[in-house]
Amino acid sequence: MFVGEAPGRQEDVQGTPFVGGAGKVFDGLLASIGLSRTDVYITNTVKSRPFVGPPPGRNRTPAREEIAACAPWLAEEIQIIQPKLVVTLGQIALDQFLPHRKISEIHGKPQSTGGMTILPLYHPAMSRYGPEWIAILRADFRKISKVMIPESRT
Repeated sequence: MFVGEAPGRQEDVQGTPFVGGAGKVFDGLLASIGLSRTDVYITNTVKSRPFVGPPPGRNRTPAREEIAACAPWLAEEIQIIQPKLVVTLGQIALDQFLPHRKISEIHGKPQSTGGMTILPLYHPAMSRYGPEWIAILRADFRKISKVMIPESRT
């Protein structure tokens, strides 16, 4: 299960997570580890697009109240899916599972909480900040396979 922050404009219009520029990067990262969207469940912490300004507006970080309002839906998705692994994409998603932890300190390192394994990763949108971020994202995505198939079982 992958958990992002909130839908952007295109995601909100199409009703599908990660379809914009970050979505293309996300698809490439999945492919790099032999997965596709059909192999995983993708959701967001906040279920509708937070924006500022007159419509269509600009994306903004979700407010605490918006995150809290959507928390029951995320909890229900987890209960239904019962994922082996929850991959959080970005700080907002990480905060839902491991509040007060910094993604810069624990990205790519599996964490256990509430009987689940959480793998915090940077959001694919970080790729727009340069090729070094793409390298970090690729390295972190490779860790998904290691968490899903521990070496002791291979």
